[in-house]
Amino acid sequence: MNDNPLFSPVYLKDILLKEGIFARRSRGQNFLIDRNVADKILRAADLSDADTVLEIGPGPGALTLELCRLAGKVVTVEWDRGLVRILREQANEYDNLEIIQADFLKTDLPALADNLRNEKTLRTGLKVVANLPYSITGPLLVKLLESEIGFSILVLMVQKEVGERIVSPPGNKKYGRLSVLCRTYSEVEIISQVSRNSFFPRPGVDSVILRFKIYPAGKSSIVDPARWKNLVRAAFAQRRKMLKNTLAADRQLGYSEDQIIAACHRVEIDPRGRAEQLSVKNFIQLANALGER
Repeated sequence: MNDNPLFSPVYLKDILLKEGIFARRSRGQNFLIDRNVADKILRAADLSDADTVLEIGPGPGALTLELCRLAGKVVTVEWDRGLVRILREQANEYDNLEIIQADFLKTDLPALADNLRNEKTLRTGLKVVANLPYSITGPLLVKLLESEIGFSILVLMVQKEVGERIVSPPGNKKYGRLSVLCRTYSEVEIISQVSRNSFFPRPGVDSVILRFKIYPAGKSSIVDPARWKNLVRAAFAQRRKMLKNTLAADRQLGYSEDQIIAACHRVEIDPRGRAEQLSVKNFIQLANALGER
Protein backbone atom coordinates (compact mmCIF):
# COMPACT_ATOMS: atom_id res chain seq x y z
CA MET A 1 0.00 0.00 0.00
CA ASN A 2 1.47 3.38 -0.99
CA ASP A 3 2.17 6.16 1.46
CA ASN A 4 -1.07 7.74 2.61
CA PRO A 5 -0.78 10.53 5.23
CA LEU A 6 -4.49 10.35 6.04
CA PHE A 7 -3.81 7.28 8.18
CA SER A 8 -1.71 9.47 10.47
CA PRO A 9 -3.72 10.82 13.44
CA VAL A 10 -1.41 13.83 13.66
CA TYR A 11 -1.87 14.74 10.01
CA LEU A 12 -5.60 14.09 10.18
CA LYS A 13 -6.07 16.29 13.24
CA ASP A 14 -4.11 19.06 11.52
CA ILE A 15 -6.18 19.17 8.32
CA LEU A 16 -9.45 18.94 10.25
CA LEU A 17 -8.36 21.83 12.46
CA LYS A 18 -7.39 23.95 9.46
CA GLU A 19 -10.85 23.42 7.99
CA GLY A 20 -12.49 24.13 11.34
CA ILE A 21 -14.07 20.68 11.38
CA PHE A 22 -14.91 18.89 14.59
CA ALA A 23 -15.93 15.26 14.15
CA ARG A 24 -19.58 14.77 15.09
CA ARG A 25 -20.30 11.61 17.03
CA SER A 26 -24.01 12.10 16.32
CA ARG A 27 -23.25 11.60 12.62
CA GLY A 28 -20.91 8.65 13.21
CA GLN A 29 -17.83 10.58 12.12
CA ASN A 30 -15.10 8.23 13.27
CA PHE A 31 -12.33 8.19 10.67
CA LEU A 32 -10.23 5.12 9.90
CA ILE A 33 -6.53 5.51 10.79
CA ASP A 34 -5.42 1.87 10.65
CA ARG A 35 -3.72 0.76 7.44
CA ASN A 36 -4.07 -2.93 8.32
CA VAL A 37 -7.85 -2.58 8.58
CA ALA A 38 -7.95 -0.73 5.26
CA ASP A 39 -5.96 -3.55 3.67
CA LYS A 40 -8.47 -6.12 4.93
CA ILE A 41 -11.32 -4.09 3.44
CA LEU A 42 -9.57 -3.84 0.08
CA ARG A 43 -8.85 -7.58 -0.04
CA ALA A 44 -12.47 -8.35 0.84
CA ALA A 45 -13.68 -6.12 -2.01
CA ASP A 46 -11.38 -7.93 -4.48
CA LEU A 47 -10.99 -4.88 -6.71
CA SER A 48 -9.69 -4.54 -10.25
CA ASP A 49 -9.70 -1.79 -12.86
CA ALA A 50 -12.91 -3.32 -14.23
CA ASP A 51 -14.79 -2.38 -11.07
CA THR A 52 -16.81 0.70 -10.21
CA VAL A 53 -16.93 1.37 -6.46
CA LEU A 54 -19.48 3.37 -4.53
CA GLU A 55 -18.07 4.60 -1.23
CA ILE A 56 -20.53 5.97 1.31
CA GLY A 57 -19.23 8.44 3.88
CA PRO A 58 -15.59 8.68 2.79
CA GLY A 59 -14.71 11.39 5.31
CA PRO A 60 -11.28 12.94 4.61
CA GLY A 61 -10.50 10.10 2.19
CA ALA A 62 -7.97 7.67 3.69
CA LEU A 63 -9.74 4.66 2.20
CA THR A 64 -10.82 6.60 -0.90
CA LEU A 65 -7.24 7.09 -2.06
CA GLU A 66 -6.60 3.36 -1.83
CA LEU A 67 -9.81 2.59 -3.74
CA CYS A 68 -8.78 4.99 -6.51
CA ARG A 69 -5.47 3.14 -6.89
CA LEU A 70 -7.19 -0.21 -7.40
CA ALA A 71 -10.60 0.37 -9.02
CA GLY A 72 -11.44 1.70 -12.45
CA LYS A 73 -13.94 4.23 -11.11
CA VAL A 74 -14.77 5.45 -7.60
CA VAL A 75 -17.84 7.48 -6.68
CA THR A 76 -18.11 8.84 -3.15
CA VAL A 77 -21.18 10.25 -1.42
CA GLU A 78 -20.39 12.53 1.53
CA TRP A 79 -22.88 14.87 3.24
CA ASP A 80 -20.37 17.12 5.07
CA ARG A 81 -19.25 20.06 2.92
CA GLY A 82 -16.06 20.57 4.93
CA LEU A 83 -15.02 16.95 4.48
CA VAL A 84 -15.82 17.20 0.79
CA ARG A 85 -13.39 20.13 0.51
CA ILE A 86 -10.67 18.09 2.24
CA LEU A 87 -11.37 15.06 0.07
CA ARG A 88 -11.14 17.08 -3.15
CA GLU A 89 -7.78 18.49 -2.06
CA GLN A 90 -6.34 15.16 -0.89
CA ALA A 91 -7.48 13.25 -3.98
CA ASN A 92 -6.87 15.87 -6.67
CA GLU A 93 -4.41 13.62 -8.54
CA TYR A 94 -7.04 10.98 -9.29
CA ASP A 95 -9.14 11.42 -12.43
CA ASN A 96 -11.16 8.26 -11.75
CA LEU A 97 -12.88 9.79 -8.70
CA GLU A 98 -16.27 11.49 -8.63
CA ILE A 99 -17.32 13.19 -5.40
CA ILE A 100 -21.00 13.81 -4.67
CA GLN A 101 -21.97 16.06 -1.78
CA ALA A 102 -25.27 14.62 -0.56
CA ASP A 103 -27.04 12.68 2.17
CA PHE A 104 -26.92 9.10 0.89
CA LEU A 105 -30.27 8.20 2.44
CA LYS A 106 -31.87 10.92 0.30
CA THR A 107 -30.10 10.09 -2.95
CA ASP A 108 -31.84 8.49 -5.92
CA LEU A 109 -29.90 5.23 -5.88
CA PRO A 110 -31.19 3.79 -9.19
CA ALA A 111 -30.30 7.06 -10.94
CA LEU A 112 -26.87 7.01 -9.34
CA ALA A 113 -26.35 3.42 -10.45
CA ASP A 114 -27.39 4.26 -14.02
CA ASN A 115 -24.80 7.02 -14.00
CA LEU A 116 -22.14 4.57 -12.87
CA ARG A 117 -23.02 2.17 -15.67
CA ASN A 118 -22.89 4.84 -18.36
CA GLU A 119 -19.10 4.96 -18.38
CA LYS A 120 -17.34 4.90 -21.75
CA THR A 121 -15.48 1.82 -20.56
CA LEU A 122 -17.84 -1.06 -19.89
CA ARG A 123 -17.34 -2.06 -16.28
CA THR A 124 -18.15 -5.54 -15.13
CA GLY A 125 -18.41 -4.98 -11.39
CA LEU A 126 -20.45 -2.61 -9.23
CA LYS A 127 -19.36 -2.73 -5.59
CA VAL A 128 -19.95 -0.80 -2.39
CA VAL A 129 -17.39 -0.02 0.30
CA ALA A 130 -18.39 1.95 3.38
CA ASN A 131 -17.65 2.65 7.02
CA LEU A 132 -21.30 3.03 7.99
CA PRO A 133 -22.34 5.58 10.63
CA TYR A 134 -23.63 3.56 13.57
CA SER A 135 -26.82 5.58 13.94
CA ILE A 136 -28.11 4.88 10.44
CA THR A 137 -26.72 1.42 9.67
CA GLY A 138 -30.19 -0.17 9.44
CA PRO A 139 -31.73 2.29 6.96
CA LEU A 140 -28.55 2.29 4.83
CA LEU A 141 -28.53 -1.50 4.63
CA VAL A 142 -32.20 -1.61 3.71
CA LYS A 143 -31.63 0.92 0.93
CA LEU A 144 -28.66 -0.96 -0.49
CA LEU A 145 -30.07 -4.48 -0.25
CA GLU A 146 -33.57 -3.72 -1.50
CA SER A 147 -32.36 -1.66 -4.45
CA GLU A 148 -31.63 -4.73 -6.65
CA ILE A 149 -29.63 -2.54 -9.03
CA GLY A 150 -26.77 -4.90 -9.64
CA PHE A 151 -24.28 -4.58 -6.81
CA SER A 152 -22.17 -7.73 -6.62
CA ILE A 153 -20.36 -7.15 -3.33
CA LEU A 154 -20.81 -4.88 -0.32
CA VAL A 155 -17.92 -4.51 2.11
CA LEU A 156 -19.17 -2.61 5.12
CA MET A 157 -17.76 -1.66 8.49
CA VAL A 158 -20.43 -1.65 11.17
CA GLN A 159 -20.70 -1.65 14.96
CA LYS A 160 -19.69 -5.07 16.29
CA GLU A 161 -23.03 -5.70 17.99
CA VAL A 162 -24.91 -4.93 14.77
CA GLY A 163 -22.60 -7.14 12.73
CA GLU A 164 -23.15 -10.07 15.10
CA ARG A 165 -26.91 -9.60 14.80
CA ILE A 166 -26.70 -9.57 11.01
CA VAL A 167 -24.86 -12.91 10.79
CA SER A 168 -26.83 -14.62 13.59
CA PRO A 169 -28.65 -17.82 12.52
CA PRO A 170 -32.22 -18.77 13.43
CA GLY A 171 -32.59 -19.86 17.05
CA ASN A 172 -30.08 -17.30 18.29
CA LYS A 173 -31.28 -14.48 20.55
CA LYS A 174 -29.51 -11.98 18.29
CA TYR A 175 -31.41 -13.21 15.22
CA GLY A 176 -33.91 -10.55 14.11
CA ARG A 177 -35.29 -8.38 11.31
CA LEU A 178 -31.87 -7.28 10.09
CA SER A 179 -30.62 -10.88 10.06
CA VAL A 180 -33.56 -11.97 7.88
CA LEU A 181 -33.22 -9.00 5.51
CA CYS A 182 -29.50 -9.51 4.96
CA ARG A 183 -29.73 -13.29 4.54
CA THR A 184 -32.61 -12.95 2.10
CA TYR A 185 -30.64 -10.79 -0.31
CA SER A 186 -27.09 -11.98 0.25
CA GLU A 187 -24.54 -14.38 1.64
CA VAL A 188 -22.95 -12.43 4.49
CA GLU A 189 -19.93 -13.09 6.69
CA ILE A 190 -17.72 -11.31 9.21
CA ILE A 191 -14.30 -10.77 7.65
CA SER A 192 -12.54 -9.28 10.66
CA GLN A 193 -12.96 -7.72 14.07
CA VAL A 194 -11.87 -4.06 14.27
CA SER A 195 -10.71 -2.38 17.46
CA ARG A 196 -12.10 1.00 18.45
CA ASN A 197 -8.48 2.15 18.51
CA SER A 198 -8.45 1.99 14.70
CA PHE A 199 -10.45 5.24 14.49
CA PHE A 200 -10.15 8.94 15.22
CA PRO A 201 -11.92 10.09 17.22
CA ARG A 202 -12.07 6.83 19.15
CA PRO A 203 -15.65 5.48 19.33
CA GLY A 204 -17.02 3.79 22.42
CA VAL A 205 -17.41 0.37 20.77
CA ASP A 206 -15.55 -2.03 18.49
CA SER A 207 -16.52 -2.76 14.89
CA VAL A 208 -16.48 -5.59 12.36
CA ILE A 209 -15.95 -5.78 8.62
CA LEU A 210 -18.80 -7.53 6.81
CA ARG A 211 -18.79 -8.84 3.25
CA PHE A 212 -22.12 -9.32 1.49
CA LYS A 213 -22.16 -11.36 -1.71
CA ILE A 214 -25.39 -10.19 -3.29
CA TYR A 215 -27.68 -12.79 -4.84
CA PRO A 216 -28.68 -12.22 -8.47
CA ALA A 217 -31.94 -10.33 -9.00
CA GLY A 218 -34.86 -12.70 -9.28
CA LYS A 219 -33.33 -15.47 -7.17
CA SER A 220 -35.73 -14.84 -4.30
CA SER A 221 -39.14 -16.53 -4.48
CA ILE A 222 -40.88 -13.66 -2.66
CA VAL A 223 -44.20 -13.01 -4.42
CA ASP A 224 -45.04 -9.72 -2.70
CA PRO A 225 -41.98 -7.94 -1.18
CA ALA A 226 -44.16 -5.48 0.75
CA ARG A 227 -46.14 -8.27 2.43
CA TRP A 228 -42.95 -10.21 3.21
CA LYS A 229 -41.29 -7.15 4.73
CA ASN A 230 -44.39 -6.37 6.78
CA LEU A 231 -44.55 -9.95 8.02
CA VAL A 232 -40.93 -9.91 9.19
CA ARG A 233 -41.49 -6.59 10.96
CA ALA A 234 -44.60 -7.85 12.73
CA ALA A 235 -43.07 -11.19 13.69
CA PHE A 236 -40.19 -9.59 15.60
CA ALA A 237 -42.29 -6.81 17.13
CA GLN A 238 -43.06 -9.06 20.10
CA ARG A 239 -40.54 -11.81 19.62
CA ARG A 240 -41.28 -13.64 22.90
CA LYS A 241 -44.90 -14.27 21.97
CA MET A 242 -46.16 -17.16 19.87
CA LEU A 243 -46.18 -16.41 16.17
CA LYS A 244 -49.95 -16.72 15.77
CA ASN A 245 -50.55 -14.23 18.57
CA THR A 246 -48.03 -11.57 17.62
CA LEU A 247 -49.05 -11.64 13.93
CA ALA A 248 -52.78 -11.56 14.65
CA ALA A 249 -52.31 -8.61 17.00
CA ASP A 250 -50.60 -6.53 14.30
CA ARG A 251 -53.23 -4.29 12.68
CA GLN A 252 -50.94 -3.19 9.87
CA LEU A 253 -50.44 -6.81 8.80
CA GLY A 254 -54.21 -7.32 8.78
CA TYR A 255 -54.71 -11.07 9.20
CA SER A 256 -56.88 -12.93 11.70
CA GLU A 257 -55.51 -15.65 13.94
CA ASP A 258 -57.38 -18.29 11.95
CA GLN A 259 -55.87 -17.06 8.68
CA ILE A 260 -52.37 -17.08 10.17
CA ILE A 261 -52.78 -20.60 11.59
CA ALA A 262 -54.08 -21.88 8.25
CA ALA A 263 -51.18 -20.31 6.35
CA CYS A 264 -48.68 -21.75 8.83
CA HIS A 265 -50.12 -25.23 8.41
CA ARG A 266 -49.96 -24.98 4.60
CA VAL A 267 -46.18 -24.48 4.77
CA GLU A 268 -45.60 -26.75 7.80
CA ILE A 269 -44.69 -24.00 10.27
CA ASP A 270 -45.74 -24.31 13.91
CA PRO A 271 -48.00 -21.31 14.64
CA ARG A 272 -47.10 -21.66 18.32
CA GLY A 273 -43.43 -21.10 17.57
CA ARG A 274 -41.55 -17.81 17.83
CA ALA A 275 -40.11 -15.55 15.16
CA GLU A 276 -36.51 -16.36 16.02
CA GLN A 277 -37.16 -20.02 15.14
CA LEU A 278 -38.11 -19.27 11.53
CA SER A 279 -35.51 -19.46 8.78
CA VAL A 280 -35.25 -17.02 5.90
CA LYS A 281 -37.00 -19.61 3.73
CA ASN A 282 -39.81 -19.98 6.32
CA PHE A 283 -40.54 -16.24 6.27
CA ILE A 284 -40.79 -16.27 2.47
CA GLN A 285 -43.03 -19.35 2.51
CA LEU A 286 -45.35 -17.88 5.12
CA ALA A 287 -45.60 -14.51 3.37
CA ASN A 288 -46.50 -16.25 0.11
CA ALA A 289 -49.01 -18.50 1.88
CA LEU A 290 -50.75 -15.51 3.47
CA GLY A 291 -51.21 -14.08 -0.02
CA GLU A 292 -53.15 -17.18 -1.09
CA ARG A 293 -56.14 -16.48 1.12
